[in-house]
Amino acid sequence: MKKKKILCLHGYAMNRDWFRQWLQPVEQALQSKADFVYAQGPIACPEYEVRAMVKQFQFKMPADRIGADLNWCWYRATTGKPPHYIGLDETLQWLHLFVEREGPFEAVLGWSQGAVMAAIMAAQQQNGVGHDFGLKWLLLCGGFLPGDPEIKRLFKPVIQLPSLHVVGKLESDFMRQRGLKLHAAFDAADWLETPVGHVLPLKYPDYMNRISEWVAEQLA
Repeated sequence: MKKKKILCLHGYAMNRDWFRQWLQPVEQALQSKADFVYAQGPIACPEYEVRAMVKQFQFKMPADRIGADLNWCWYRATTGKPPHYIGLDETLQWLHLFVEREGPFEAVLGWSQGAVMAAIMAAQQQNGVGHDFGLKWLLLCGGFLPGDPEIKRLFKPVIQLPSLHVVGKLESDFMRQRGLKLHAAFDAADWLETPVGHVLPLKYPDYMNRISEWVAEQLA
């Protein structure tokens, strides 16, 4: 039986190799059922911007993971309220070509900004605008409802694809509220709260197993 493909989208200032390390427990648990394909954001993150983010949000980010060719993203948000997402249209076109070349994909698994991109792909697909990515379900970890008004409007009515939303109990109140809004934008969405902050629960195998089990259910 041919294995299904899952598209994996990393978070802001990450890269595909780093995200692959994070997802190794899930990928190993499902190696007989699915192939995990890792895309890398087409927009380079300026080093000064990454260092400022680490300082502002007190992220634990190793020094050897910051620098040229290491930090990538799917769009850059302006500082205005509400924000505007720069480079988003180009990234969606880039993803469309990636899916045509490497797919078809059963689903998208996204982390943080990658989860936002996965949700936007699903919203475009449901509304018949942009590209139809052929998605059947989504796994959204540390994600949040887009703040750009032009994108946010695509989430009404709610998205009908099955989804699991993984959010850390120790997330900031701001991020938790935005994560809850993303959850509410999907119909009958599942929810998994983990005992960590803005990171996958790598130190808690039981939670990684629960993520793997949910994916296995969708693949079945």
